[in-house]
Amino acid sequence: MAIGVNLHSVVRGAITSIHPDETVTLYQSAGQKNVKGKIKAVYAEPQTIKANFQPLDSDALKHAEVIGNTPISEQVFLYSDSPMPIAGQQRLPITRTGDIINRSDGTYWLVTVVLEDWTWDGWCNVGVHIQTTPPDFSASDWYEG
Repeated sequence: MAIGVNLHSVVRGAITSIHPDETVTLYQSAGQKNVKGKIKAVYAEPQTIKANFQPLDSDALKHAEVIGNTPISEQVFLYSDSPMPIAGQQRLPITRTGDIINRSDGTYWLVTVVLEDWTWDGWCNVGVHIQTTPPDFSASDWYEG
């Protein structure tokens, strides 16, 4: 658990007064499954969390190694008041690469890099890339087609 002052919580009110959070659906990657000879991604049951989409700055773009993809790459600050699921004996981070975020406008975004992980304080910052086709959730146990 983090010890000290959570500076993000100090400035969060100022940020959201100018650029409010939105509610998104998070699909956490849970590995892969062989379905009739095809390897398909598996996702944990979707969760609703708060997000704040912002353009990636040049340093974050360099970190994500996608400097030429600025129109379709963003950074997202994700917030979760509820604890994340447990895998083995530890809590999963709020998100990690391979996870999918679905915005209320219907777009899907793939998490491609975790820029900051402050899961224990309830937030993280990730780089995402828009998906041109919706993801295939059919191998996931919760999926009803």
